[in-house]
Amino acid sequence: MKQDFPLLEKNKDLAYLDNAATTQKPRVVIDKLKNFYENNNANTHRSIYHLSENATKMMFDARNTFAKFMNTESRNIIFSKNATEGINLIANSLERTFVFSNEDNIVTTEIEHHSNFLPWQQLCNRLGVEFRVVPYDLKKQDIGKISKYVDENTKIVAFTAMSNVTGLLIDVKEQILDVRKKNKNAIIIIDATQYVAHKRLNVRDWDADFIVFSAHKIYGLTGVGIIYGKTRFLEKIEPFLYGGNMISSVAIEHSEWADIPEKFEAGTMDAAGIIASAESINYLQNDFKKRMVIEEKLKEYALKRLRTISGLEIIGHNNGKKYGPIISFKIKGIHPHDLATICDRHNVCIRSGHHCAQPFMSKLGVPATSRVSIAFYNNTKDIDKLIDAINDAKKILKV
Repeated sequence: MKQDFPLLEKNKDLAYLDNAATTQKPRVVIDKLKNFYENNNANTHRSIYHLSENATKMMFDARNTFAKFMNTESRNIIFSKNATEGINLIANSLERTFVFSNEDNIVTTEIEHHSNFLPWQQLCNRLGVEFRVVPYDLKKQDIGKISKYVDENTKIVAFTAMSNVTGLLIDVKEQILDVRKKNKNAIIIIDATQYVAHKRLNVRDWDADFIVFSAHKIYGLTGVGIIYGKTRFLEKIEPFLYGGNMISSVAIEHSEWADIPEKFEAGTMDAAGIIASAESINYLQNDFKKRMVIEEKLKEYALKRLRTISGLEIIGHNNGKKYGPIISFKIKGIHPHDLATICDRHNVCIRSGHHCAQPFMSKLGVPATSRVSIAFYNNTKDIDKLIDAINDAKKILKV
């Protein structure tokens, strides 16, 4: 499948194993972007001439593609520049709409990416609301039931569907059902950024109030984020950004907002990026199950080979829980940055660092880990190159 990706086709010796950071882009997505700028470029929702109307229709079709992918309606899909902005938009809109007291609390978890941690931490700091963090159990290698930290004063519950550090999959449906039993009014936000490229996403099945992810994690372009919101919340909450396109009328004394979803899309959107990113959804859904089987087999192959290396410790993946194709590990005597540098010499791309999850790193007792993240276009040769690079690092660093 590498032939579908120009960068991988041109660099046949490259083992790109940093897909949790961003995925490579298939030719159909790049062609769609090029086609828009060459044949359809105009501002959307602004003019009545045919070029603008055609661009607007393409934008509408793209929104509908994302909606069908998530099993919802197009009016429930809002575009942002990434998942980070999406979560911040939700947090700020909720703050502007609802009354919070010092008796209230917001719940998140210790394994979150900073994008789903900092907005809630800072919201609590601003409003004097209790910030509750569900701990990661080192022995069980899991977060357990989030509902244990929920009570009648819980306003918001925000958690990831899949860890960007270990690949741990959270049973979102079960967690939400448990939270609803404790507090049916708690607003639930799911970060599906890592989940969405590897598993089917059905918003009706989860019943979350908001779901966010970034297009560039799912073979789309950078600069495009997707927010799903339930209609009753989108219609009620205040917008976060003000400007063109998001208004119905403006007067000196008072302004009225546009209907959803435009109410939350102030200014000129990245129409080209959104339209091209929708093409990645069409591409991904072709043989989706087959692609997921490939990833699962490659993950197991990588785990098997990594476990043969002395001094290497894998974080998770041995506790009977379900994991996506993300593997973090540490090697005694080798700093992750040194390993990444040596891997690069072998033309192997892996991630090293805290992965924007410092609370999780603190719990693990390490400043950083090495991370391998697999996509369906990878193969066993990529994994073999990684193993060769690790063995070379052990020789160079004499460990």
